[in-house]
Amino acid sequence: DIAGLFGIVGAVGILAAPLAGRVADRHGAGPVVMLGAIVTACSWLVFGLWTSLTGLVVGVVLLDFGMQSALVSNQHLVFSLRPEARARLNTILMGSMFLGGAGGSATATYAWQAAGWPGVVALGVAAAAAAVAIQAGGRLGARRRARPPSGEITKC
Repeated sequence: DIAGLFGIVGAVGILAAPLAGRVADRHGAGPVVMLGAIVTACSWLVFGLWTSLTGLVVGVVLLDFGMQSALVSNQHLVFSLRPEARARLNTILMGSMFLGGAGGSATATYAWQAAGWPGVVALGVAAAAAAVAIQAGGRLGARRRARPPSGEITKC
């Protein structure tokens, strides 16, 4: 019964998708992907630090919200690459996500065997921190590319 209730708690992602889509439409998908990565990292911290049923519920809600926000925004980014190739691009995106999820599950199994729940949490924190770092690096690189070289005068 309790496991089934977590399915209901996980339904928060249903609410996250349209909200993330609206924010991405207004402010761009990049900031929403970054926010999703940060919320995902926070969820793993909750899992590690708040070791009760309530902490587990809060962690699941945050994880689902973060992942759904990032997914919807990444789809927004991918679909804008070539609108006429949406089906092919979505196949690549979802196939990559499936492979990443399978790899993460396999790695989490090893983390569980080696260190139990703290090992799984450490893996989750590390993966989410890597996602945040990749997003931050991409945003920093985009800003550098958009800025004119120093000493160059731009016309207004």
